[in-house]
Amino acid sequence: MERLPRYRLLALGGLLAALSPTLGSAQATPVTAQTISASRTAAPLVLSGTFTARQRSDLSPAVPGLVQTLQVDVGDSVAAGDVLIRLDTELAQLQLDRLRAAQTEAEALRGEAQRQAEQAKLLAQSGDLSASLAQTRLAEAATANARLASREAEAREQAARVERHVLRAPYAGVITGRYTDAGEWAVPGTPVLELVDLASLRLDVQVPQARFADITADTRVSVRTPALPGQMLDATVQATVPVSDPTARTLQVRLSVDNSRRQLLPGMSAQAEFAVQSEAERVLAPRDALVRRPDGAYGVWVVTQRDGELRVSVRRVQTGRTVGGDVEIRDGLSPGDRVVVRGNEGLSDGQAVRIVDRIGQSKP
Repeated sequence: MERLPRYRLLALGGLLAALSPTLGSAQATPVTAQTISASRTAAPLVLSGTFTARQRSDLSPAVPGLVQTLQVDVGDSVAAGDVLIRLDTELAQLQLDRLRAAQTEAEALRGEAQRQAEQAKLLAQSGDLSASLAQTRLAEAATANARLASREAEAREQAARVERHVLRAPYAGVITGRYTDAGEWAVPGTPVLELVDLASLRLDVQVPQARFADITADTRVSVRTPALPGQMLDATVQATVPVSDPTARTLQVRLSVDNSRRQLLPGMSAQAEFAVQSEAERVLAPRDALVRRPDGAYGVWVVTQRDGELRVSVRRVQTGRTVGGDVEIRDGLSPGDRVVVRGNEGLSDGQAVRIVDRIGQSKP
């Protein structure tokens, strides 16, 4: 076997020495790391509740009458002021016509009484009519005036009764119940239709007394419901009711949920997730950073720099509550620590690593 000359061996040795850092870097295990931070966001408070409508009404006519036409049916959307039901107005209209005729008669009588009163006043001033008779004419004019005012009021009252033979929607909503039909007799106080405002629903939840003070008008709330799987709805705290239920030791919080698309209905169940704030800062770590140890405890791989290289060491941690995609770390980590979140399977203590991002490109 032919030996290489000495000068070639020296050159090859220098080349290997020059490439050794590059080779060492290539041999380092690629991992993705994340720096630990502290937050005042506590574990979300998740409570169950039921949707209720902001407005729900059992509608009935203001006057009794025969249902002449029914303009809507169950499921119809209506705007405020839309006609829902018309009652038969024939008899009421005849009564209005009679009262208006009486009003016209009273207007004519008042005009004549005023004319006679003016004439009597002039005759009394000239001495051709006694003062007593003149006063009588003035009193008759005042009576005619009052009679006309009474007839006008009666006519206006009857016109209002005729108008009340039409049942209109008091607000925009959806007809969810119909309890009458054309030809039936409707009376005040007996529901003929049910109207529900679905545009803005409320979610009422019962909050434990110990957590009630954590919820304010500024608390961020997300709502999920089995009716819309995989979707999170934004909600706002509409009201907090500071009256405790002595049996359940809870207080009520009312949330407002936008339902302009009408995907939700009153009576549906839902879960509200309150992003309450804690007074003390909490150390949070991504759930992907946690690895299960043989003894059942949790640990994380912490990245540190030693002699110009990045190496990992396992550190046991004590976990707390889950906060979204993070886990509260009660002991074992501090803000600023860098932990491995991807590539932490099969690592060993002291192993060299290089940091890459999520698409495999090296990071400093």
